[in-house]
Amino acid sequence: MTNTMLAMGYATPVRLCAASPSITLGDPAANAEAVVRMIKKAEEIGADYLALPELCLAGATLGSLLKSEVILDASRAALTRVCEATRQCSVTVSVGLPYVIGGFPRSCIALIRGSRVIAIFPSSSGENPFGFLPAMDRTAPARQPLTPVSKLAAGFGDELFRAGHEPREGYVMLLSSALNATAKSYHATRDALCAFTARTGMAVAYASPGSGESTTGFVFDGLCAVASQGEILALSEPLEEEPFVYADVQPDRLASFEPYTAAEDEGAYVSRNSLVARDQLRRILELQGAALARRISHIGARGCVVGVSGGLDSALALLAACAAMDRLGKPREDILGVSMPGFGTTGRTHGNAEKLVRSLGCEFREISVVPACRRHFEDIGHDETIRDSVYENAQARERTKILLALSNKLNLLDVGTGDLSEAALGWTTFGGDHLAQYGVNGSIPKTVVRRVVKEACSRFPEAAKTLEDILATPVSPELLPPVDGVISQKTEELVGAYEMHDFFLYQFMKGARPRRIFEAALAELDFPREEIHRVLGIFLRRFFAQQYKRNCAPEAPLICLSISPAVFDMPSDMTGAAYLREYEAIGCGQLAIDN
Repeated sequence: MTNTMLAMGYATPVRLCAASPSITLGDPAANAEAVVRMIKKAEEIGADYLALPELCLAGATLGSLLKSEVILDASRAALTRVCEATRQCSVTVSVGLPYVIGGFPRSCIALIRGSRVIAIFPSSSGENPFGFLPAMDRTAPARQPLTPVSKLAAGFGDELFRAGHEPREGYVMLLSSALNATAKSYHATRDALCAFTARTGMAVAYASPGSGESTTGFVFDGLCAVASQGEILALSEPLEEEPFVYADVQPDRLASFEPYTAAEDEGAYVSRNSLVARDQLRRILELQGAALARRISHIGARGCVVGVSGGLDSALALLAACAAMDRLGKPREDILGVSMPGFGTTGRTHGNAEKLVRSLGCEFREISVVPACRRHFEDIGHDETIRDSVYENAQARERTKILLALSNKLNLLDVGTGDLSEAALGWTTFGGDHLAQYGVNGSIPKTVVRRVVKEACSRFPEAAKTLEDILATPVSPELLPPVDGVISQKTEELVGAYEMHDFFLYQFMKGARPRRIFEAALAELDFPREEIHRVLGIFLRRFFAQQYKRNCAPEAPLICLSISPAVFDMPSDMTGAAYLREYEAIGCGQLAIDN
C-alpha cells in the first residue's frame, strides 16, 4: 500500500494508526527516538497514516518553557532526526512540536512522509473543555500548510469539541491532541469522535499524551483511537503505557458517505449536580494511581507515606497509594500508613486506621501527637484547657511535621489527603493538613470521595469491612476531645451538608451567580429552603475568605473539578461583597426566585 491510494480514489483499504509514545519531558532528543520507534512499528504493520500526540517531541506540559529557544531549537533538531531515521518508511505521520511561525512560537503539527516534512500546521485558538491548554500562544491565522496534502487533513484534539470548524477537504484526518484526562474524558472523547466522524464522514486517527507527561496539575491517559463514520474501530485501554492502535478504512465508503446531523434533543439528560457518573468512579481511582505513580517514579522515591486517620479522605488517599504501587510493580509494604492520634481521636477511627493499613498489606506505624503538642503549648504559653484554634491547629501541624520528617528519613513521598470540598471551604489548617508533597484528592469533592471509596470495596475485598465502617463514620477533623468516647466535632453540623456545598461549588465553577445557584438547589436538593439559604451563605463567605490557602496548596491532578491556581485564577485579597449582596437580597426577598 502507498499513501497516494486514497488521493487517487482507489478502493484499497487504508490503514490508520494512532500511538502515544512514552516521553521524557523536556528532552526532545530522547523523544525523537520514541517517535521513531512508533513510526517503525507502524511501518511494520503496513500502516498508511500514523497520528502522534500534540507537542510530543517536547512534552505538552512544559508550560512556559515551550517558548524557550533551547526547547524550540532542540525540537526542530528532533524533527530532523525523525525524518532522517525514517527515510525508508512510507507511512505519513503527524507529530506535534513547538515551532516558530511568523516570528512566534506555536503549537504545530508536522506532517512527515519518508524523509520530508510535507506540511506544518499551526494550532488555531480554541478552548479545551477539560481545562488544559499548554502555556503558549496557540492563536494563528487560518490553517495554511506549507504544502497542501490532497484528501488528508491534520488537526488538534480540541477541534472535536468545536462544531462548525471541521475541515471538509479530506477523507482522512490525523488528530494530535494535548487534552488531559479527567473522570469524564475517556467517554466524552470517545463519544466526540463518534459524533465528529458521523458529522463529517471522515476517518480519524486520534492520539493524546500519556506516559511521561507531568502530573503537576493534570493527568494524561494516552487515549488513542481510530474512528470512521460514527463508529470507533480501535480504542486503547485507559492508562496504557504506550498505546498503539490501528484499523482499516475503505476510501470508497468515505467518499460516498452522507454526513449525519443529530437532533438537538438527542442524548441522555445529565443532572446539573452530576459531577461524575457511576461508571466513572473506578476511573477516578485509576487516574489517582497513575498520577501518583508518575510522581513517585519521577523523584525516585521508594514509596509513599500517608497519614491515616480512620476517615474517608485518608482512606481514599491510601487506596490511591496502593493503586500507584500496584501500577509501578512495587510492594505495598513500601507504603507507610501512619496513625497519629490526638486529643480528639476516638477508638472507632483509631481502630479503623490500623485495620485499613494492615488489611491492604502496607506498613503501619503509630505516633501520638499529644506529647509534642503539650510541649508546644508549654513553649508558647498556651493553656491546654483553652480549646481554640491554637489548640486545634497545633495537632494538625504536628501531624504534617511528622509525615514530612518520615518522608525525608525513609525516602517516601508524603501524600496529601485533603479533598476539593475542604479546599473550597478552607476547612484545613494552614501549614497543617493543608500541606503535603502531592495531593491525590485535591480535585475530588467529598460526596464523590464517598462514592469512590464505596465502589472500591469490590476492588479491595480484604479491606471492604473496614471501608464500610469508615463510610458510616461521621466526617470530623477530630481535633476536640470526644464526649463519652463519641466524636464531638462533626463537620456537617458546623458548616452544613457536603451535598449542598459540592452542589454550590459545581454551579459556581460553571459560572452561576448566587441567585441561580439558589434556584437550582431548590429544584434539585432535598433540603429545606432556609437550610439551603443558610449553607449557601457559609459557602460564599468561606470560599472568598480562604483563597490564600488554595493559592499555595500542594500540586494535585485535575480529575473531577479543580480550583487550584493552575486552573482557577483568583486573588487571595479580593472581597466577595458583590456576591454576598446578591445572596443577602435573596434572604430579604428582594430577588424573585422561581420555585
